Amino acid sequence: MDDNTPPSSTFGILAVALGFLAFAAVVGHFFAGPFDPPPPVEVSIAEKAADIRNATVAALKGEDYEAKSQLRQRTLDDYLTYSIMGLAAIAILMAVIGFVRHERLRPSIAGAALGGLAITFQVAVTLFFALLFCLLLGAVLDKLDFGFLD
Repeated sequence: MDDNTPPSSTFGILAVALGFLAFAAVVGHFFAGPFDPPPPVEVSIAEKAADIRNATVAALKGEDYEAKSQLRQRTLDDYLTYSIMGLAAIAILMAVIGFVRHERLRPSIAGAALGGLAITFQVAVTLFFALLFCLLLGAVLDKLDFGFLD
C-alpha cells in the first residue's frame, strides 16, 4: 500500500450496513408489534398476583409453598430478538476489525454506533415494559384483600 493511497473501508462499510439492518429491524419489530399473540396482560398479572397471594398466605401459616414452574415456549418474536442482537453484535465486531486494520474511522465509528444503538433500543424497550409490568402488578396487589387485618 502506497503512502498516497487512502485506506480502504471494507469492514467499516460492512459494519454500517449490518448496523443499519439491525437498527431498522429492531425499530420495525417494535412498531409492527409482536408477531405471535401474547397472552392478555390481565391474565399474566392475575396469575402473578395469585401466586404472590398464595405464597404470602402459606408463609404466614408457616407452610412451605412451592410455585409451579413452567418452561416458556420460544416464539417467533424471541428468535427475531436474538437474530437482531446477533446482527448488531456482528456489526460492532466488523467495526472493531475495521478499526484494528486502520481503515477509515468514520465508517467504523458509524457501524459501531448503529449496532450499539440497536442493542440499546432493544434493552431500553424491554426495561420500560418490565417497569410498567411491575407498576401494574403493584397496583393489582394493592387492591387485593388478604383478610388478615380484619
